[in-house]
Formats: sequence, structure tokens, C-alpha cells
Amino acid sequence: MSTAAIPVHVALVDATGTIDAAQLAEVAGALNEQVQADVAPVWKVAASVGAYPEPPAGTWRVELKAGTGDEEAAGYHADEHGQPYAIVGLDDGNWTVTASHELIEMLVDPFGSRLHTAVALPNWEGTSPRVRYLMEPGDPCEVKSYQVGGVPLSDFVLPSYYRTPASEADGKYSHTGAVTKPLEILEGGYISFFDPETGRGWQRFVMRGEMHDRELPLEEGRLNLREFCDLHARKYRASLR
Repeated sequence: MSTAAIPVHVALVDATGTIDAAQLAEVAGALNEQVQADVAPVWKVAASVGAYPEPPAGTWRVELKAGTGDEEAAGYHADEHGQPYAIVGLDDGNWTVTASHELIEMLVDPFGSRLHTAVALPNWEGTSPRVRYLMEPGDPCEVKSYQVGGVPLSDFVLPSYYRTPASEADGKYSHTGAVTKPLEILEGGYISFFDPETGRGWQRFVMRGEMHDRELPLEEGRLNLREFCDLHARKYRASLR
């Protein structure tokens, strides 16, 4: 499910009170332009973005904080009513790119559980010929960015990325063109998927030119697949540093 059927307004909120109002409005304008011009036509979402000191009632939010702990790490979350929101730490690299990344993923998959079945990754140790990929458009190319109105924003994969085998009509697999084929993972990126035969989850990372596959642990009580996968991606990356 995407936001095509349920248009939303997203509030970009500075919870720290340290960002100049004009800068926050500029970033919100760039995010809004990215959604309208780049994301909506390909992912069929309907949303707008504005800057606010507090999120108005009924809006989803991208909340900027000074830093994030393990329980509120940068990424997707859902409140007690199941409404999506994202937390972005101002100390976590380039926050405008992170905000863009989280915004796009929140719009494409509001409830953190959208899966797409496609051919399994090459050299994966499982035996299923096809697996179910969690659709996180920012993760495979998350170190890539581009500018909108001078504001750095996140690259993201297109629906054709999950289309295997590729058709001649596809031609492009991420917005910037940095991804050159379906299911490619760029340096610093990763992808999460699930084996339909065993029900187990897996992640593939590319770090320092090397591919790393890991099986996800079995855990009960998680709110949604994206929170679960993001949590374990952070832990695994930290172990490789």
C-alpha cells in the first residue's frame, strides 16, 4: 500500500529549536519539490511537505532531534495509533539527506511491511529461487545524493529496481542513475529480504567493496518489518566498523 489512495501532509519539525526558520522552510520546500517532481510520478504517491514548530493535527511528521539513541535511532517509527513518523538526528551526517531518505520510504511504504517478490540475489546461500524484498527505496543507494534548490537530498531506487529480469523499457533503476541494474547494492547500501520457504529474514550489505550476507534473528513482538530490519542493520554495521 502507498499513499496514492490516502494523500497526506508531512510536517518537518525541528524539535531542537536550533534551526533557523528560513533554513527549515527552505529544506521543507526542497523536500516538497522532490516528492512532487521526482517521487510521486514513479512511486504513485500523493503528499506535500511543510515546515512547522509543532506538527499540526492529522499530519505525519519528520522530527529533527539533536541526537538519537537506540530506541529512537534515525529511521521509521509508528506511534501508538500506528501512524508513521520518522526521527532524524542532526548529528547523524547530512541531516537533509537523511530526512529525504526517511520521507521517501515513509511515503512508499507507510506501514513498514511492503514486500515484492523477485529473483533471489546471486550467491546467496539460500535455496529459494525467488524471495520477498522489503521495499526500502533509499537503502540500496543511501550514500548517493543530489540537490534540489541547492539542498542535498537522498537518491532512491525506482520500481524498476525490483523488476527482474530487467526489460529494455526499464533503462533506469535509481533517480540519479547511480544504480545500473535491478537489485544492485551500491557501496554503503544494503537490502533486506525474506525466504518464503523458511520464513527467515536476510540482509545483504556492501561495505568497503565487500559483500556481507547475514541471517536475521528470530524475534517476536516487533511493530513492523522496517523497524526490525533497520534496527539489525544498524547493529551489524556497527560491528563491521
